[in-house]
Amino acid sequence: MLKKYFLYFAFFLLLILDLLILFYNITEKYKILVIPGVTVSIISIFIAGDIFLDVSYKFGNNISISSKSVGLFIVGFASIIDELSMSIIAAFENLGSISFGAIQGSNIITLIAFFIIIPIFYRKGIKNFRIDSYLILITSIIIYILSLFIIKIPFYIGFITLFIFIFYILIINKQEANEKIIEKSDNDYSYYYGLFSVIIIIIASYNMVNSAYIIADVFKINSFLSSFFLLGFFGSMPEIVMMVIAAKRNREDVSIGLITGSTLYKETVVFSLAAFIGTLTFYNSFFSIITMIIFSVLLVIYTVLFR
Repeated sequence: MLKKYFLYFAFFLLLILDLLILFYNITEKYKILVIPGVTVSIISIFIAGDIFLDVSYKFGNNISISSKSVGLFIVGFASIIDELSMSIIAAFENLGSISFGAIQGSNIITLIAFFIIIPIFYRKGIKNFRIDSYLILITSIIIYILSLFIIKIPFYIGFITLFIFIFYILIINKQEANEKIIEKSDNDYSYYYGLFSVIIIIIASYNMVNSAYIIADVFKINSFLSSFFLLGFFGSMPEIVMMVIAAKRNREDVSIGLITGSTLYKETVVFSLAAFIGTLTFYNSFFSIITMIIFSVLLVIYTVLFR
C-alpha cells in the first residue's frame, strides 16, 4: 500500500514538473537544463507508461479483447500520439522533411530497440505477428518506390497508405475471434489514472521533442537529420519504455503488438494525415527509406525464425 501511495505522489509530482517545463519554457531559456529536463521527461514516461499499461489491461479485459489487440490498438496508439501531433504540426507548417524524418527515425529506432530487447525477454509469440511484419515491409517498399518518382508528396498519395491501414484493421479484426482474452492486471487503477497517464506521456514527449530542437539549434544540425536522429530518438521513447515494461511482466503479445502496431500506424495513418494536411517531402530521406526496408526485412525474418 505504501508503495502505491509513493507511486501516486511521484505521478503527480512529475506531472507538475512537466507542466512547468512546458508552460515556462525553462529548457529554452536555460539551455543547460535540457539534460535534466529530458531526464524528468523519461522518468515521467516510464511511470505514466507503467500505470497506463495496467489501465489498458483492465480495459481490454472489460471489453473482452485479446492481449494482442490491447498492444496494437490501445497501447500502440497511445504511444504514437506525440509523433502524430508532431508530424501533423510540421506538415501543417510546411516542414515536410522534418515530418517524414521524424516518422522514419522513430520507427527505425523503435525497431532497433525491439531487436535488442525481445530476444532477451522472449522469442515465443513473435510468429503471431507475421502478417503485421509483412504489411510493414510492403508499406516500406511502396514508400521507396514512391520516393523514386516524387520528392514533394501530393495529398492523394495519403490514400494509398490509408488503404493499407484499413486492410490491416480488417485482418486483425478477423483474427481476434481466435485470440485469448487478456487477463486483468493486479493493480486496479481507475480509468482517470489512465487518462492522466496519456496526458503525462504527451506533455513529456512534447518536452523531449522541444529539447531535440534546442540541441539541433545548438549544434547546427540540418532539418532532416535533426528530425531523423533527435526527434526520432525522443519520439520513440514511449514505445520503447512501454515495450520494456510489458516484456518484464511477461505480456509478450502486448509488448510485440505495441511495436508492430505503432510502426504501422506511423507508416500509414501518420503519413496519410501529414500528406493530407500539408507539405510532406522525401527530400534527403533516401538513407532512412532504405534503412527502414532493411529493418522491415529483419522483422519478417524474426517472425519466421522465432517460433
